[in-house]
Amino acid sequence: MKIAFTGTHCTGKTTLLKDIEEILADKLKIHSVTEVARKIIEKGYPLNMDATVESYIHYINDQLNEENKLMQECDIFISDRTLLDPVAYAMVNSKLPRPYISEYFIEMMKNIWLLEKDRYDLYVYFPIEFALQYDGVRPEDEKYRRDIDALILSLLEQFQINYIKISGDRSERKKQLCDVIEKYKVSKK
Repeated sequence: MKIAFTGTHCTGKTTLLKDIEEILADKLKIHSVTEVARKIIEKGYPLNMDATVESYIHYINDQLNEENKLMQECDIFISDRTLLDPVAYAMVNSKLPRPYISEYFIEMMKNIWLLEKDRYDLYVYFPIEFALQYDGVRPEDEKYRRDIDALILSLLEQFQINYIKISGDRSERKKQLCDVIEKYKVSKK
């Protein structure tokens, strides 16, 4: 099973991924891609409101390389983000006074995501349910976060992506995702 997490920043994607890895590690072979965006920032490329074309190129390249490397030969593959997320960020950013990113480039990013989406059996959408926590990386702008959230949900709907919404506290989210994984395993037998 290949699962793509999606949602704006500070919605619990990486936390749930780590929880699921702990729960299922002794039962299933799990591979995951996590924190690609943070690794891009650590390399010195700006993301969030200050992202550039070069930043997005590195993001796309690193995300796809990690997927190619880790997606094979496992029972469950989970990515805590996919290319849908930077597409949404770029689309929101295009309306801000910031470094210019052309509509052509954003359209190219969207087309790459539409190819990538077919790698996944299921998208898991994380709505905003937790307070924004500033960590020196995530933007503090709540309107920005809500705009990205709305755009991610709109793109999931527009392109008829197979997705579920995970909500609730940490334990409720773990249970919901474990139930989905169990149902998938049963359906594949």
